[in-house]
Amino acid sequence: MSQTTTLPDGRTVNCVNAYEVGYGWHEVVSDDLTERGLDLPADGTYFDVGANIGLFCLRLHDLCPNGRIFAFEPMPAAFEALKDNAAAMGDKVKANRLALGAAPGQAKFDHYPALSALSTGDSDVGKTLADGLKKLLFGQGGASPDIRAVIDSTGTYDRLGDEEFIEHLFQSEEVTADVDTLDNLVERFGIDTIDLLKIDTEGQERAVLDGISPTLWPRIRQLLVEVHRGPEELQEIRAELEEHGYNTVVEDHPMAQGGAPVFHIYAHRPESAKYHRL
Repeated sequence: MSQTTTLPDGRTVNCVNAYEVGYGWHEVVSDDLTERGLDLPADGTYFDVGANIGLFCLRLHDLCPNGRIFAFEPMPAAFEALKDNAAAMGDKVKANRLALGAAPGQAKFDHYPALSALSTGDSDVGKTLADGLKKLLFGQGGASPDIRAVIDSTGTYDRLGDEEFIEHLFQSEEVTADVDTLDNLVERFGIDTIDLLKIDTEGQERAVLDGISPTLWPRIRQLLVEVHRGPEELQEIRAELEEHGYNTVVEDHPMAQGGAPVFHIYAHRPESAKYHRL
């Protein structure tokens, strides 16, 4: 059963750990997608792959209340919170307990119960992200004042001397989840065009993209891809997106302030400019 916590604007959301929500919400609301060349049609179709508890979905729903949002999260605890948050947003948001990948099947994940957003199908990525977060928590990563303020508001700074809490924070367990491809899901839901495909899968971005067929690519207008495997994979994915006809913008993720090589790629097709920008 999920917990609840309150956002800065006073709304109640379901979550796995209340102390994670402030950082996650700050990341979502501080990222103005329109400044990176993306647009958000009010009645658009959005896919949130790696939705966690649904904070990005909530932000999309705020901006595009008539948009359809399909959210995918394989971790059971995060999915329960996502499902409850999606229900509170109404029938425009569909929560699915599923991972996306290159082929249908099952996959094993490292699930971090105390840091649900770090859960990953790539153990090395999980360790890198955990190390980066530790540096931010212990003031070793050159965090910006706003990031420090957000982390401080979670109360975790007050517990940094508690070795048992820190050990618990970074413990993981193995979880098996079902996997399907984006192609299959687009067919299942009868989707014509995806206005924004957001991928935040803690190291599984390549697998998600490999599950997109040549015939589906032209029907994806825009992407937001969080890349976790360093500069080389960043350049490979960016080049692939540009080969598919997208203009791209790259920026560091806030986790980079802790030394983790995490980046955002914002990709849009030139014709996207004809849509109204919010």
